[in-house]
Amino acid sequence: MLNRAHHLWGRVEDACAYVAASLIALAMCLTVAEVISRRLLNAPLPGVIDMFDLGMAAIAFLGASQCQRVGGHVRMELVIRKLSGRTLWVAESFTAFCAFGFIAAVAVASAEGVARAYRVEDSTMDMLLPVWPAKSLVTLALFVLAVRLGLQLFDSLRLAISPAKTPIAALVVASVAELAKDEIADALGNDPEGDA
Repeated sequence: MLNRAHHLWGRVEDACAYVAASLIALAMCLTVAEVISRRLLNAPLPGVIDMFDLGMAAIAFLGASQCQRVGGHVRMELVIRKLSGRTLWVAESFTAFCAFGFIAAVAVASAEGVARAYRVEDSTMDMLLPVWPAKSLVTLALFVLAVRLGLQLFDSLRLAISPAKTPIAALVVASVAELAKDEIADALGNDPEGDA
């Protein structure tokens, strides 16, 4: 069941990352159009700055859960690397619990912010674009990240009870040798997963 939930949620995370990538592509196109319009027609495109203000937070947060799933976030692993077995998974459970609690609280506060922005009809300064759709994307991204952290917490607790089991959703700390191998393969353009 955990394996199925992990893979299903991975698809949700990938979809969020695709939305973030699409927003980045849209921002690049708008920037080019803005520069061309300003240079050739001496007329800046109206509302571009407002759209950037609305989209930046969504771009930043929508890929966070996918990055967490693959272990792409910067972690201080100086102590964790020295742990193994049950001690490692107890430590991972504690950090996942703290992260889950924090992100869940921020997601709830963000949802309240969306409701407030919708209720008072909050809008941007220039074009008076509504703010709540962009805020709701951030809330969605935080919710997706909270579920990912919940899956990692559940798996870490499972491994703390039975350390011999195979990790499914929990983060696995790579050794220095494995990290170096992955960096070399990445620099050479090889797929490190294909060699394994």
